[in-house]
Amino acid sequence: MKKILFTLALAATVFSVSAQTAAPATAPKQHATKKTSIQAVPQSADQRAVAYSKELQKKLSLDDAQYTKVLAVNTECIRRKDALKQSKKQDPGGSKAISQYRMEQYQTILKPDQITKLKAMNAQGGKKGN
Repeated sequence: MKKILFTLALAATVFSVSAQTAAPATAPKQHATKKTSIQAVPQSADQRAVAYSKELQKKLSLDDAQYTKVLAVNTECIRRKDALKQSKKQDPGGSKAISQYRMEQYQTILKPDQITKLKAMNAQGGKKGN
C-alpha cells in the first residue's frame, strides 16, 4: 500500500513539475510572434498618402471629388518630402515650404468649416507630439 501511495505522489509531483516547465516553453514563441507583427513595414509614398487621405476623408467628411484632389496633393507632398530626406540636404525651409504648399492646396479644395477642423486637428496633433 505504501508503494502505491509513494508511486502516486511521485507521479503527481512529476506531472506538476512538467506542467510548470511546459508553459514557459510556449510563452517565448508567442512573444516572438508579437515582435514580428509589431515591426513597422516601410510603406510607399502612395500607401502613406492613401492612408492619410482616408483619415482626412473620415474626419473632415470629404466628398469623393474632394478626396481625389486631397489624395493627389498628399501624394505629391509626401513624394517631395521623401525626395528631400533622400537628398540629405540640410534645408530646414524645404519641409516648411512643402507644408505651406499643402495647406494652400487644401484651402482651394476644402470648405471653410473643413479647414477649421483641419487646423484644430493639426493643433491638437502638435500638442501630442505627433
